[in-house]
Amino acid sequence: ILIKEADKAKNCALSDSYGSSIPEDYPWGSNMTIANNGMLMYMAADLTEDDSYKAAAALQLDYLLGSNTTGYCFVSGFGDLGPEHPHHRPSQAIGKAVPGMVAGGPNSNLEDPYAQNVLKNLPKAHCYADSDQSYSCNEIAIYWNSPFIYLLSSVMSQN
Repeated sequence: ILIKEADKAKNCALSDSYGSSIPEDYPWGSNMTIANNGMLMYMAADLTEDDSYKAAAALQLDYLLGSNTTGYCFVSGFGDLGPEHPHHRPSQAIGKAVPGMVAGGPNSNLEDPYAQNVLKNLPKAHCYADSDQSYSCNEIAIYWNSPFIYLLSSVMSQN
């Protein structure tokens, strides 16, 4: 099953202009899906010794760091354009984003009032808003950072 799912993610990533491994709708926490798919592809590379999985996994890191339709680096505190207003109480309390957090990312289901008003009629991969009011796009969750760290360390160990 692991290889079958890794093949799906790899094929999707290699056929997408931005390397996204999400084939259709972008779910709540889509960046976790991107990072998890990258992690899955690295596991498949280890099992099969097929480096094409590693190349597709690296595209997932590129996506998270800004090579995506929004142009956002989805890690706070990094890149020229990154999350500055995450739905994250500690960041809201200090008035700036705590660095190093992965934002949820595009959510084509528009599951909060802010997203519904600002993002309607946009292409699915564009449905992201850097607003603390958009909890369905810009929420922070520790379990989104975990696969990102795995992916980051895997890609960096290749260089």
